[in-house]
Amino acid sequence: MIDAQRTVLIAATDPDAVAEYRSWLTGAYRVETTTDGSDALARLEAVDVALIGRDLRTADGTVVARAVERRGAGYAMAILRGDDEPDRDRTAAVELTEPVSNATLCETVDRLLCRVRYDELIDECAALAAGDAPENAGTDTGRDTSDGNRLEELLGTVDALLDGFDGEDFRAAFGTCTYGEPARAEGVRKRS
Repeated sequence: MIDAQRTVLIAATDPDAVAEYRSWLTGAYRVETTTDGSDALARLEAVDVALIGRDLRTADGTVVARAVERRGAGYAMAILRGDDEPDRDRTAAVELTEPVSNATLCETVDRLLCRVRYDELIDECAALAAGDAPENAGTDTGRDTSDGNRLEELLGTVDALLDGFDGEDFRAAFGTCTYGEPARAEGVRKRS
């Protein structure tokens, strides 16, 4: 599991499934649950990953999914859909067909959180490179050395995350790969 301080929102119509999913994830994450679309929309600000059912009460799951997409980097989601539901417009790169197994749900949440962490690291690298990182006490020379060390540390962490990414992760992160093509990016430091 990634981080017990991360929050997962489970928004689905079946309260029994919501309770079961919650029990599977509670040991590793903070978990918020709802069966209501409007409630899900109100809770999005405080979550890292959202698992969204299509047929929520009040606001449709697709509306909630699009709200997550508009938030951009730093948030990830999977759509929960029944095996009898038609494959409607895909608003998420990840769809889970219910009933979902414990292993599949936990693996999906872990993978989505890796994507969120990647986005956060890239943002921090960009801030350091642009000189927008918070200033450290000391001289500019000391800060430059500290920023350089922090950037090296961040790049190492990004490379470690990239080692676990597959084609779906790269498509989610960059949105530039064509579906079905093998995608494997090299580490950040290897690019020139």
